[in-house]
Amino acid sequence: MTARLAAVLALALAAASCGGDGVIVDAGGPPVVEAPTLTALQASIFTPKCALPACHAAPSPQQGMELSPGHTYPLTVGVDSTEVPAFKRIAPGNAADSYLYMKLAGDPRIVADRMPLDGFVTPAEIDAVRAWIDAGAMDN
Repeated sequence: MTARLAAVLALALAAASCGGDGVIVDAGGPPVVEAPTLTALQASIFTPKCALPACHAAPSPQQGMELSPGHTYPLTVGVDSTEVPAFKRIAPGNAADSYLYMKLAGDPRIVADRMPLDGFVTPAEIDAVRAWIDAGAMDN
């Protein structure tokens, strides 16, 4: 087999292994769901459900944590929580100890209200935030 043919076959196999819907098909086991991107989370959760007046939007975001587009990443990832400084707002790779995830999930280790106050974040959305953080909380 020539090197060119081997490369074409490798590309074809790689393309065939991706379902195109956020699921990577692995012939050796169950499907692995890709972590969502910050862009997707921003559009579906942070902007419409968190970056609201008197919540986490300018001019006076609660606890200084603005979750508006362009502000979410620099004001959360690797930044100490102002409410409980022992935790990072987002600790990349560690959702369980990320204050933002803890607030969404209602973690009993923090003495504060679960967010958002109206409870309008679904379990699937909370899982998506967890998956993004656990995957490294990358800024895309």
